[in-house]
Amino acid sequence: MIQGILLDLDGVLIKTELETFRFYQNYLKEHYKIILKDSDFKYKFGRKSKDFFLDVLTPEQHKIVQPEKLTELKRELFNTQIEKFVSKVDGVHKLLSWLVEHNMRLALCSQNEKRMIDTVIVWLRIRKFFEIFLSLQDIHHKKPHPEIYLLASKRLGLRPDECIIIEDSKDGIEAAKNAQMICIGLAHEYTPEGYLQKADIQIHHLLEVPQILQKKFGVQ
Repeated sequence: MIQGILLDLDGVLIKTELETFRFYQNYLKEHYKIILKDSDFKYKFGRKSKDFFLDVLTPEQHKIVQPEKLTELKRELFNTQIEKFVSKVDGVHKLLSWLVEHNMRLALCSQNEKRMIDTVIVWLRIRKFFEIFLSLQDIHHKKPHPEIYLLASKRLGLRPDECIIIEDSKDGIEAAKNAQMICIGLAHEYTPEGYLQKADIQIHHLLEVPQILQKKFGVQ
């Protein structure tokens, strides 16, 4: 019987990919006269900023911009101007409320730093829904290693087969499978076709989850 829902943060409860890209795009244009095309977003989706900059900047631009410093600036601004970098995924509060009302136990499992997660939790007003919050500081291995999900299930006192994971990334889905847990993959308007193919179930909206839990897993 399914008793626990383990949720990723970025891409599941909030969107930051396009917002972060727009920040970099505007900053590089304003400060360095470097133009990133809208189509360059494909290099950002699902990837770390350092890898993104290696693809979109020339070696000369890389030296001038110093992406590490720009990434650090983005982190600092994120915690003080969160609205510029985050948008809420549709259906977040309705889904979380439904899950709690149906006795699901929730864990938030994010590889982001704890400070960033705390900022988002306050902004989204979701602390009351979760029993467990895991961050980068809680793990030794990043996804696709299953550590974060195995740790979450352990802290909830549940077996892997009693948990379902909601993810939006390849590494996250692979982490779920490595943990031997069922995974629901959430696709967005910019998710490439086939990107979530290893997920057990694919959805396009969070509010598809209740029906799936009721019909496929007998949640009452």
